[in-house]
Amino acid sequence: MRILIATHAHLSSEYGAGQVAINLAEEFRKQGHNVTLWSPHPMPHLPRWWQQVQNFQLVRAKLDDFLDSQEPFDVIDCITGLITKKVSRSASVVVCRSVQPVILYIVSGLLNPKDKGLKKIGLFIFNVLFGLFCIFLSLQGWSRATHILCLGSLELEWMKKWFPWWRNKLLVYLHAISNDERSELTKIRLNRTQQKREGIRFIWIGRWVPHKGIKKLVKFILQREISNPQDTFTIAGGGDSPEQDFPSELIQSGKLKIIPSFKRNELYSLLANHDVGLFTSEVEGWGLTLNEMLESGMPIFATKAGGVPDLQPFFETLMPFPPPEQFVPTFLKSAHNLKDYNASCSWEKITDIYAKLLIEKLNFSKISQ
Repeated sequence: MRILIATHAHLSSEYGAGQVAINLAEEFRKQGHNVTLWSPHPMPHLPRWWQQVQNFQLVRAKLDDFLDSQEPFDVIDCITGLITKKVSRSASVVVCRSVQPVILYIVSGLLNPKDKGLKKIGLFIFNVLFGLFCIFLSLQGWSRATHILCLGSLELEWMKKWFPWWRNKLLVYLHAISNDERSELTKIRLNRTQQKREGIRFIWIGRWVPHKGIKKLVKFILQREISNPQDTFTIAGGGDSPEQDFPSELIQSGKLKIIPSFKRNELYSLLANHDVGLFTSEVEGWGLTLNEMLESGMPIFATKAGGVPDLQPFFETLMPFPPPEQFVPTFLKSAHNLKDYNASCSWEKITDIYAKLLIEKLNFSKISQ
């Protein structure tokens, strides 16, 4: 097959959507398919909030221009907002592959505004209009797609509930991490030992935005710091914003460490130096940090969001948030416990299922023509 995987993200493992596109393309190529990876980047820097619409339209225009220079593809794989008329006419099969629940993110952002005063009112009006614009593009993309590939069972059920007329288009896929990263996480898991130190080292990783459940996290840390003063906490990848939500003395004491950003290769030391993961999202696409923490042997206390329901059958160490008042972290050691997980959550398996679907669809199209 001749496949185009178009992503709005940078083609780098530092970005979730870009990382997934790279892994998917690599496995398709191993199967012998001709794969083109496309990203609009580098993009001009448009920092103002009112330039978001212009920025998104620019991405769509760049993809259309790229397709003008190409022969038709057998398959185009991209997010719903990128499925223009040009995209729908440039391939036999167009797969709208979800990377995040766009509509739920928009609703969460509107219900939890960060700004205050007159700016809050002005931005709210803009965000409503921009949100309606994005929802319109999403609905338009879903209607044009041959298949809608939902990310995880939660999104699949949500789509079935709210858009029953597209049930025949709906499919589901899981997320995974690359084999190289899996190898590094295995080393961490095998080297974990029950520490004799007092206190538990908690870690939370993600952007500091409302849909990540940051209010739940702040409440938990403030309560836990009083009831279990020997525990420590790390918030990584959220920028400097978390500082404003915590007492300065908690940070100055060293009980709460805020790491604004980190490079991809620094993730492994972060995981190795902590005992328990926290996942508090209210709305989530999947949350690859779940896979990373679990494969590193770390127990996680998680809300029911993203990939949690799909991963729980494989891991006894994936438990409901919040953690109990008193507990001793139990680390995952045995590779036997990961056998079924590795069989389901690997890019080799995910891509194999995906490729068979596409081949069947293409063969059907040729017969019907």
